[in-house]
Amino acid sequence: MILGIATVVVLVLVAVALLPTKKRDRDGNNLNFTQPFVRPTNFRQQQLNEEAEAIADEYQRRADDAWREELGEKAATLLKSKPATTSRSSKS
Repeated sequence: MILGIATVVVLVLVAVALLPTKKRDRDGNNLNFTQPFVRPTNFRQQQLNEEAEAIADEYQRRADDAWREELGEKAATLLKSKPATTSRSSKS
């Protein structure tokens, strides 16, 4: 019974893992897909775009760091407030 359930779970997980991959491959091999026209930009515009991306990346990194720090503080608070009631029953 448990082996059957485990087999079904594994098959479902494998199917879920493979479906997005096949969709990406199909999308990548689509011959009817046309690339959007990219107009050439001058050097200054390229610099501005790269600088904007760098600023956005830095902002995202700082936001992620702040979120991780806040999450760590909340986790520590929750772990401290949790009563330490670990009872172990020994079966002999």
